[in-house]
Amino acid sequence: MKTSVKRVNTRGWWGILIACLIGSVAALAVAVAVAWLVVGGAAGGAAAASLGLAGAAVVVLSGLTLLVTAWSWDRWREQAVFIALFGFVLKIILMAVLLTVVPTPAWLDTMAAGLGALVAIVVWQGTEVLVFARTRQQIYDD
Repeated sequence: MKTSVKRVNTRGWWGILIACLIGSVAALAVAVAVAWLVVGGAAGGAAAASLGLAGAAVVVLSGLTLLVTAWSWDRWREQAVFIALFGFVLKIILMAVLLTVVPTPAWLDTMAAGLGALVAIVVWQGTEVLVFARTRQQIYDD
């Protein structure tokens, strides 16, 4: 009988942050390469740059939110949920501000940018859920 060993995240929120960064950056690197190869030429470069830029914006804002969560968990555990919620709301507001205030560059391929954001969000959230499910968090001081 074969038994499988599930990896347990013992680094808490910091382990979740590291896993999300690795997964999202790797997925974006593959998506950028595919966009460049599929579209080809100068348009391929613009598509790859658009995809990478939008994906990077999602990764940076999501990373900052998870960084605030990890930091607050280490310092004010009883307030960590509220601080994490505040970070999430702030991330959504910052993304809305970026989308409305920053002018769209002429070279931006909107379809590729949308795909880049989608890839980053799906991989980030999927990784976050999977790693969180295998995380051992001490909630109460024993």
